[in-house]
Amino acid sequence: MITTHQNGTTITVMLAARAINPLSRLFQRELAALIDKLEARRPRLSGVIVGFHAEAGDSDHELEHLMALTRAQAGDCMQMLGAYNALLRRLENLGIPVIATLSGAVSGHALGLVLACHRRICLAEARFSLPQVRLGLMPAAGEVARTVRLTGLQAAMPLLLEGATLSAVQALQAGLIHGVADNEEQLAARVGAEMGATAVQPWEARGFRLPGGELSSAPLQALLQVAPAMLRAGTHGHAPAPEAILCAMVEGLQVDFDSALLIESRYFCQTAISPVARNLMRLSQIRADIGTPAALAFAAALHAALAREVAALREEGVPEALLRNAARAAGLPPPTPLAPQRRRDDAPPRPAFDDIRDRLLYAPAVAALHAVALGTAPTSRDEADLISVLACGFPAHTGGAIRFVQHTGKDTFAGRAAAFGPRFALPLGWDA
Repeated sequence: MITTHQNGTTITVMLAARAINPLSRLFQRELAALIDKLEARRPRLSGVIVGFHAEAGDSDHELEHLMALTRAQAGDCMQMLGAYNALLRRLENLGIPVIATLSGAVSGHALGLVLACHRRICLAEARFSLPQVRLGLMPAAGEVARTVRLTGLQAAMPLLLEGATLSAVQALQAGLIHGVADNEEQLAARVGAEMGATAVQPWEARGFRLPGGELSSAPLQALLQVAPAMLRAGTHGHAPAPEAILCAMVEGLQVDFDSALLIESRYFCQTAISPVARNLMRLSQIRADIGTPAALAFAAALHAALAREVAALREEGVPEALLRNAARAAGLPPPTPLAPQRRRDDAPPRPAFDDIRDRLLYAPAVAALHAVALGTAPTSRDEADLISVLACGFPAHTGGAIRFVQHTGKDTFAGRAAAFGPRFALPLGWDA
C-alpha cells in the first residue's frame, strides 16, 4: 500500500492510489507509520517525493461501507475524518518540502492527499478530478478547504460542484499544480528544482490573499447571490451534495483552516447518510448488459407507459410548458413537444402540478413492477433499476424505477398509485 526508498537526503514514497481512503483504519495506520518515519528522520532529510501507482485497492468496498453508514454512526465517521485530517496536517507541517509527482488520472482521495503536499508536478497527460459529487457525496478530507484556498472560490466550482475533470494545463492555470513536464526526465529535473521550495502551504504564509478575490469582494458577493438558485435550477432540489459543498466552500473561508476541515467533515457525513447518496452509490456499482432482448423489452415497456401517461395528461388539457416543467421537476427528460391543441369543452379538470409530476414517475414505476411480477424484467431488480436510468431516463437520485418505490415509501407509493386510478393498479402480491 505504501512503500519508501531513501536516496541520500531524499525519501521517495509510493502509494497505491485506489487504496487511499480516509475512512479506512488500515490505510490510516500505514499513513501514520509513514509520517512517524518521516518525522523521525526529518533532521537528516532535504525533501520527500510522493508518487502514486495504480495497483491494488477496491473502491467498491469503500462504497459498500458508505452505503451501510447510518445516522447513529455519524459520530464515528467524524472521528475517523478528524484522525485522517490530523495526519494530513502533520504532513503539511513536516518542515521540509513534500513534492508530489503525478501522472494519469489523479482523482478523489488521491487528489485530496496530493493537495496536502507543498508542491505538485505532473506529466502533461495527467488529469485531475473530484467526482464525489456525482455519487451524491462531498469530498471528505480537506479537498474542499484546500482547493478553494489554492484556486479561489469561483475557479473551484466546476471541480467541486460538477465533478469536472481538469487537464494538466487547466490544473496549472487554476493553481492546483505548480508545473507540467513533457517526459520523465523533465519531471525529475523539476522535482530537483523544487527541493528548495518553502515547506508551508500558501494560506498559512503571512500576507496570503485568496486567489480570485476575497469572499467580501463585490464580484464574489454577486456570484454567491445567484449560485444557490443556479444549483437548485440544475438539480431541482433532488441532489443535496452540490448545495452542501457550496456551503462548505463559503463557510470554510470564514474561519481558520482547521475549523474549515471540521465544517467539511460535518457536511460529508450529512450527505453520506442521505437516501440520494445511497441510491447513486448503488447504481454506480451495478453492472448490467442493456443490449439483451430482455433489457430492451423492459426499457420499451417503461417508455410506453410514460408515453401513455404523457398522452393522457395532454388529453386532460395540460399545456406543454406545464408538462415540460413537471417532467423537469421529477428529474425526467422533458417530453417531445407537440403543437398546441385546443382544450376540449368536456375535458376533465386539469390535474395539480404535483399530480402531473408524480404521474410521470409512477407510470413507468408501476410498469416496472408489473414486469417483475410477470417475470419479464431483466435477471435482477438491480439491473432493472440501472436500465430504467440509463435507457429510460428515470431519475438516478431515486435509485431507479423499482428502487423508487422504497425511496418514496411502500405505503405512500401504494396510496398515491391508488389515488391516480385504475391505470396505476399494482400487480397482485407486488413487492419492491
